[in-house]
Amino acid sequence: MTDTKRLTIYSDGAAIPNPGPAGIGAVLYNEEGGVVAEISKYIGEATNNRAEFTALIAGLEEALRLGATGVDLKLDSE
Repeated sequence: MTDTKRLTIYSDGAAIPNPGPAGIGAVLYNEEGGVVAEISKYIGEATNNRAEFTALIAGLEEALRLGATGVDLKLDSE
């Protein structure tokens, strides 16, 4: 049996106006529901789509850095 470290990533990004100044955010939770990492950052001028994807990538990179072997993704605050 393999040792699984599964994390849940909630991520979102936005630009106002679109395109315009943009930011990203992601929160990573362990299997017990505890927060293990939080990311928030201004990414400059971007579209909403670019901000969304950048937030997802940032969350996945952090999960990898934390040694996750599986992830569940929750995008657009859902």
